Amino acid sequence: MNENIRGIAFMVIAMATMPSSDTIVKVLAEDLPLFQIIFIRHVFMTAGLAILAIRDGAARMRPTPRESRLIGLRTLGECGVVCFYLVALTLMPMGTATAMFQLQPLAVTLAAAVFLSQPVGPRRILAIAIGFAGVLLIVRPGSDAFGPGAAFVFLAVAAVCLRDVVTRLLGAAVPATALAALASAALLAISLVATLVRGEWVPVSLPQFGLILLGAAFLLAGYVAMVLAMRFGEIAAIAPFRYVSLVFGVAYGALFFGEVPQPTMLIGAAVIVASGIYAFMRERKATTPRPLLQPRSAESAPGRLQERARCPTPLDRFNP
Repeated sequence: MNENIRGIAFMVIAMATMPSSDTIVKVLAEDLPLFQIIFIRHVFMTAGLAILAIRDGAARMRPTPRESRLIGLRTLGECGVVCFYLVALTLMPMGTATAMFQLQPLAVTLAAAVFLSQPVGPRRILAIAIGFAGVLLIVRPGSDAFGPGAAFVFLAVAAVCLRDVVTRLLGAAVPATALAALASAALLAISLVATLVRGEWVPVSLPQFGLILLGAAFLLAGYVAMVLAMRFGEIAAIAPFRYVSLVFGVAYGALFFGEVPQPTMLIGAAVIVASGIYAFMRERKATTPRPLLQPRSAESAPGRLQERARCPTPLDRFNP
């Protein structure tokens, strides 16, 4: 129980610090180009993750050609997640984008069934369908989510599916810190090219630079906390607390941007979260091995015979 509590604590920290970093990006994007913010942030992110990767033995890593291709695909997916989701944050309310993004566990389950041939029962299929219905309840004509921002959230969810499916194919051959450092370096290069091509480089004030540095620290702390959360306790007890990020996303949107969540958005978010937790519990039940029946030992046979001998039978009344 202590290990579970520790893991849950780290998961909550991760789900609080990551939306904090996204909030800083959304605030800064009102005055600075988005890709410039990403570039500066990932200068620090890449340095921090590189140190962690070297500590975990990334320098000795010798991936096979197949692993190299999978690493490239995973890096592409990770870059898509960050870029698409941050663009969505600049186009729509933060709470709404966070609520829609909670669809990712259900989408990954569906993608694993399609591309990895993992068994998914009818109940989980129904839960996935209900989760998508919750998204449609949020993204309806006339709502704040109905627009280009929703399309970028869907692209971010698709990128999550690519990243996680490839990660499962890759297995544990490559340290997680090495994968994160490579993805951060790729984001650094992509954001630099995008900034140079668009010609959008704005002088950064000292307070803005401090906020970017704080956002990078939040993101790095969130990643480390996520890794630590998976090292403690049972995943079944810890994973549902991923949805804590929805609480912080809605709260930050209301606090910093004056966003008032609509009832339909809250209902849709509740449907998505409930569907995700149910699908996760079904997956846990499906993957938990059943205990084997214990064979009856010969030593217990005499005891069972004696116990059977003590049990009265209808013929006992005829015994003298």
